[in-house]
Amino acid sequence: MTETRIVSFIVRFVQPESGDRTALWHGVVRHVQSREEVRFTRVEEALQFMSRYVPMEDENAAPPAVPSSSVADEES
Repeated sequence: MTETRIVSFIVRFVQPESGDRTALWHGVVRHVQSREEVRFTRVEEALQFMSRYVPMEDENAAPPAVPSSSVADEES
């Protein structure tokens, strides 16, 4: 019988408040089980941190695209 392993992360994206909607985002990713966290300015940095806990088959592969209908629904 195989054992199920669960690894959890909290990812927080922050955009500084300004009148300019093009202000750069930054974020924090936390590994829940160890409470270790890192700050990032590029998503690749967050993925690199997560790959320490979860083996990534192809670290250079782009993350899956979000369907445009999902993005539109969230903006409504």
